[in-house]
Order: sequence, then structure tokens, then C-alpha cells
Amino acid sequence: MKLIAKLSLLLLLCFPLASLAEVPEQLKIDFAPVSGTIIMPIGEEYLVDLDASANLREGDILTLVMPGEKIIHPDTKEILGTHELAKGYLQVTQVKSGYSYAKPLSADIAPKKGDQIKRFEQTPTRFQSAESDNILAQELQLALPHLNWLGDTDKTASELIFVLIDNNLKITNSAGVELKRYQYRNGKLSAPLVGSYQANNFQPGGPPQKDKSLLNQAIDGLTSSIGFGGKDKRLENPGITQEQQLNDGIWVGPNLHGNPVGISVADFDADGQLETAVAMKNRLQIVRMTDGKLIPVKTVNFAAGVQLLSLDSADTNLDGLAEIYVSASAGTRISSQVVEFSQGQYQITINRVPWLFRVVNQPQEGLTLIAQTLNDSENPFSGHPFRVIRSGDTLKQGAAIPLPAKLNLFSFTPLKGTDNDRLYAHISNTDNLHVTTPGGAALWESGDHFGGTEVLFNNKQDSKNELTHPVYIQQRLLTLPTGEILVPQNDGPRIFERYRNFDKSRVVALKWNGVALQETWETADQNGYLADFTVADADNDGEEELVMVVKYKQKNLLQKGRSAVVIYEMNQ
Repeated sequence: MKLIAKLSLLLLLCFPLASLAEVPEQLKIDFAPVSGTIIMPIGEEYLVDLDASANLREGDILTLVMPGEKIIHPDTKEILGTHELAKGYLQVTQVKSGYSYAKPLSADIAPKKGDQIKRFEQTPTRFQSAESDNILAQELQLALPHLNWLGDTDKTASELIFVLIDNNLKITNSAGVELKRYQYRNGKLSAPLVGSYQANNFQPGGPPQKDKSLLNQAIDGLTSSIGFGGKDKRLENPGITQEQQLNDGIWVGPNLHGNPVGISVADFDADGQLETAVAMKNRLQIVRMTDGKLIPVKTVNFAAGVQLLSLDSADTNLDGLAEIYVSASAGTRISSQVVEFSQGQYQITINRVPWLFRVVNQPQEGLTLIAQTLNDSENPFSGHPFRVIRSGDTLKQGAAIPLPAKLNLFSFTPLKGTDNDRLYAHISNTDNLHVTTPGGAALWESGDHFGGTEVLFNNKQDSKNELTHPVYIQQRLLTLPTGEILVPQNDGPRIFERYRNFDKSRVVALKWNGVALQETWETADQNGYLADFTVADADNDGEEELVMVVKYKQKNLLQKGRSAVVIYEMNQ
């Protein structure tokens, strides 16, 4: 038994478990030992056979280990194991697909091909706290016994530092690079959103390469990085990429069966926590983020034949609870619904509304619930959207919102021009991004496709006309306080009027430079259809995140749909 394990056992005997707060499982996973091998030297660095699929991150510490003295039972003479000796430490500098780069942290180690490494094994570690929180220190030592916890008088240089400050537990390496951050409130740690993965989720790295050796995986990764073979950018860009900087910060939730159409985040039940509502094609799922996991709260089902089209939320009756506004159709008619937390439960309070809903951030007004009726022509959105006024359980039509021609309530956002004049960005029915003046003058059009939606219904508002026209519910646009607009981008065929199947997606941030919308950053590609997104504090940590719902596999008669909530930390 290692000395550090003995010390941990003594701590366990000395301090009752009831006196210690729980360490979230995600923290144990984030700093768990992971075994690997040195592949080869590359300049002053070394390739190792670990990547993001092993939960490896830039800045992680790898211990170069060698077998030491055998541990033999004194009575049975059975070999119980081998004591591992730490020869030195390396720091991960780049995480690629199938391999990673690591640099030695001291000049006195020279790893060789085939040497064994182990993440965080016996890594010299210190705990620092301005509040002298000994209980948390004891708790961490019990949860992570493989680390070499240093005492106050120990002169050994630390390679890992746990710092408790401002209700946060920050973990950094000796270079000051922050590896993880956890909330610490009321004597309890909360799992972070960054880099946490749940069981049965769809990890950005895709399925493991079971048929290839680790060395072949590394070679494949190397050839991909210089232009040979397919390059999987999802592992190289696990978060938001801005100005070629790689930032950690992606979380993928568990499987949601079905085809998603919308997502919204708000406090629906006045518990002080934000819930996440996900609209599938025929039901509404409400979940809550707790300790890095999505916990089911309620599933709301609708009448047979009701098809959900989009989702938004707003507190229109000013009671402190956000209502959920579901745009929906029943056959060829609009039959939208309102779901809210009433009398201690989620229920449909208003139904069969003949309008489509959207919440838009209006200048000088803020978030505003607007609606639009459909016409029976081939241009169904020809009428002006209008504000929605709620009185009890009745929705009334308010003042119209004049928009430039060819805009509808679903795919536009106001933005400021270079002279603070109002402009509008919108996505056309051909999936091109446009910028226009309030009078409708065209200022710019994108050469690439943006938006892209698979959500449609057959429109027939005139009973005398037997013809139906497919109406697509276009993707939303959002404006950030920075002046940037967030635009979804789905890749895939757009040839057939009634069939679309997108297989790759991202969110792109753009900013108006007076001539064109210029890209400032984008998220990593998801190998699936981006159904909807929003910006909200989904994990209740006080910071807003980019929250998406992505469909990875279409639900049909032959297979179940596979979808997930995907969240990016906006720590640019």
C-alpha cells in the first residue's frame, strides 16, 4: 500500500464521514488517474497515446512512472502489486484526435518510447484557502488519494494547486493554467459545467477506434493534421474558437429520444433555479441542471395530432414565473399552446391559439413576446407580427411591429449599425443571411448558407383551396450585448422542398463592420442537426452559457431518435 493511501486511511478513521461535505463525482473523474504510454519524441515535446476520449485536457499533469518494489503479503507470500515510482512530470500542451503533446516539467527527465505515464499519479499537490477550510482539505484528500498532498512545511514544489477563493475552488497547474473550477457554497462543492460528460451521452470525439492500435490511431491523427485523411475538428476545438485560441468548455447531456424542435431556459416554477424546456415533435420535456447532470422534472404531452414547431418563454402576466409558449400545428391549422407551472404542477393553460410565437429582444423594450398569423398564400408570413398582451387566461393582439418586407417573426434580430442606426439581420427562405435597413433596403447578403431547418408543416388556411404549401420554421437569431449576432449554421442538402436532413452544425458569431457581417468566432462542429439554441445560465452558476439542442439521429419508424442538450461555456 502506498504511503499516500495509508495517510488517507488514517484521515478516514480520524474524521467521521458525516462531518465532511460530499465531493461531486465529476471532480473525481476530472482528476482520476489515466494510464498511457510515451509514443515518440517530437522536438522538445513527446507524443502520448491519450486524447479527449480519456478526458485529457490541456494543462493536465502526466507522471512518468516506473515499477518499484513488489508488495508481498508477509504470510501468504502472494504478490499484491507493485509500488509505482514517480520519475518526473510532464504537462499536456495540445490534445489531438488519438494522441496528445506533452512537455517535461524539468530538464532531468528524458522519457523514452514505450515508457509508462499516469495522469495525476503522485502529483505534488497543495491546498490553499484564505478561510482555512480544513474540512474541505480533508475531503479532497480522501476523494483523491493518488495525489501527493503536501503539508504546509513541505518544501516540495507543487505541480497542482487547489485554491479556495470567492466561493470557488480553482485548480491550477504550476504554470498558473486553470484546469477546473467548482462552486463552493454552504460547505458544498458543485460539479462544473466545463468538460463534464454524462453516461450515454454523445461525446464530441465520437465512437472509439476499437479496430486500431493506439499507435495507429496516433499516426492517423498525425497524417490528418498535415492534410492526409479526414480531420475531426471536434476534438481539436472542444469549445469556442476565437482568433485561433482553443478554449475548453463543452458539455453534452444524456440521450433525449425523439426529434427536437426548440429549447428555452427560465425559472418556470419560482424555485430560484433555472429550468430547461426542450420541445420534441410531440411532447415537452422540462429538466434541471444539478451538479453537472440533467435531472428530469416533467414531461408534458399534448393532444393527438398536435405537432410542436418551436419554443419560447416569457413572463407576460408578471407573476415572477415564465410561461412556455409553444408554437404548434394540428393538421394544416396553427394550434399553439401555453404551458405553465400552476397550482403546483406543469399544465397546459391556453390552447388552440391561431398564432405562431417568438420572443425577440426589441430595442428600448427588451425581451418581447410577439406573434404572427398565417395567410393562405404561398407567402404565409405576409402580415406584420404584433405584440402579445395577456389578460388572465386570454391572449390579445397588441400593437403591430413593422418590419422590412420579407421578414417574419422567426428569423430576424435587430442590430446596431456603425452610426448606431437600427438595422435588421435576417435569414431568407433560401437560407442566406441578409442585412437590411428598416425601410427594406438591402445592404449585404451572405454567400454561404446559414440557418437551415427541418421543421415544417403543411399550410392550408383557406378551406376553399385544397392545395397545401410546406412552411418551414426558420432558425432564430440572437444579439449579444457585445453587438455580435449569433447565427446557427446547418450543413446538408437543400434540394428537395419537402425533405431536408442536415448532418453537421455550429453557431457562428458575426459583427457588422459597416460593410458586411464579419465572423468573430464559432463553436466546434457538431455531427448532427442543430434544432435550436439560446443564451442562458443553464447550470445556475451565475454565468450565461450557449445552450443548444442537437439531433444526432432522426426518429422514424425504423429507429429511435437520438438528441442531446449541448452547452458551451462562453469564456472567451
